[in-house]
Amino acid sequence: MDISPLLENLRAVSNDQLRAELEAQNLNISSKKFLTAFHCIASSHDLSRPDIDFRGPPDVPKESIRGGRLRASTIFMIFSALCYMRSDHLERGLDEVPEHSPLRPFRDVYRSGSIKKGEDTLVQHIRNAVTHGSFELGEIPEITFKDRNWQATLGVEQLLELCEHVHRFYHEAFSDNVPRPSHWSMYGSVT
Repeated sequence: MDISPLLENLRAVSNDQLRAELEAQNLNISSKKFLTAFHCIASSHDLSRPDIDFRGPPDVPKESIRGGRLRASTIFMIFSALCYMRSDHLERGLDEVPEHSPLRPFRDVYRSGSIKKGEDTLVQHIRNAVTHGSFELGEIPEITFKDRNWQATLGVEQLLELCEHVHRFYHEAFSDNVPRPSHWSMYGSVT
């Protein structure tokens, strides 16, 4: 499954546009739960850093440990951003945003894959697969998610970018001004 069009629309929204529209729609949040989730996301990034030396049992090759760390980091990121950070307040609030709103691409992410109202969306299927379905990490950097009779394979790079935009969405929904990661400045700029 290729979610490039969704990601492209998310990249086009600047952080300032996102924050202003969340405030205009009264979709701000403040909760210790989400601060914990942000710490989990930071830990996920640490897991994938090659400059941090994690050691395993002496009989396990370093390459296996490195590959396992990447897999663990990816799954932990998906769980933190898509499952733990879930907010009905934010996600349901997106249903009412106007067509021209900077929040529209975020609404589309939470509605993609759903043809009829009440059907599970792409994000819901991924959540279900991670929490009580199954997922398989392929040799190529991709993950196959299985939720009941739904199955999709997504590239790790696209999944991580999706999680980054969800993280950005929740980050900007906080009423207090938490510093943004510097690389987020690229969002919303014309390329």
